[in-house]
Amino acid sequence: MKLFVADHGAATAPPLLFIHGHGGGYHFQRCQAELLAQELRLIAPDQRGVLRTPLPPGEPITLDALLADFEELRTDLGISRWAILGHSAGGNYAVEYAIRYPDVVSAVIFDCPCWDFDANDRHRLPIFARLYDELGDRDRAARCRELAAVPRRLTADDRTYELAFGLGDLFQDLSFHDPSRRTEFFQLGEQAGFSEELWARGTSHMVTLPELYTSKLDRLPLMPQPSLLIEGVDDLATDPTSVEAYRSTVPRGRIATFERSGHFPHFEEADRYAALVRSFVLNNQ
Repeated sequence: MKLFVADHGAATAPPLLFIHGHGGGYHFQRCQAELLAQELRLIAPDQRGVLRTPLPPGEPITLDALLADFEELRTDLGISRWAILGHSAGGNYAVEYAIRYPDVVSAVIFDCPCWDFDANDRHRLPIFARLYDELGDRDRAARCRELAAVPRRLTADDRTYELAFGLGDLFQDLSFHDPSRRTEFFQLGEQAGFSEELWARGTSHMVTLPELYTSKLDRLPLMPQPSLLIEGVDDLATDPTSVEAYRSTVPRGRIATFERSGHFPHFEEADRYAALVRSFVLNNQ
């Protein structure tokens, strides 16, 4: 599988693989490529089926396929070991990559990861319910509360993403510590000049939702590498249950909380974020 790869920084600098979540990693690159490339080599592929990497007919989008793509890319670039950084759903993939390929991953950074969509949904759904109450949508508010209380694990079949997207701009605002910066963030994507068809490819990874509902919390302690969890204080994706699991079970893990960020610390606190990532990678080669 041939991926579109953005490669920033000196070829001899310590390499860092960026693993994006659903929708792609273009915004991350606009915020961080220049800053991280001061000391690192940032390697940022568009994963199969996303943005500038079209999916050939018959090719699957699965966790195993994505991890195989990362390994093929590493080999093609002639890199023996690299650090990895996973944002959002990419943090879910990063756990498995670090465990399955321990000899080639020097360090792991998680940026507002989604490790367990059941725990994530139970954290977010009551918040969605209150917003639907304010909008006067009693039916959707009731559905949020119903799903948050079911005794079984939630699954992709519960389609909770429809309740999230149903909030429109209110849902988008929830991704930011300062919602007034939402327009600035999305303008980064608009400036790329990508067609609607390219942006729409981000939805291709919705097929990985069943994998994301399979909790990675019990997998976290199996990572042998030093790791760093970056959390935005207002981020709804990395729920308190997941943060506590990481804090209590990952022996070589540390946590950095960004007090003026939501789901995108790499945007809302870009300079601090870049300095922290550079330092962590350089200290754990």
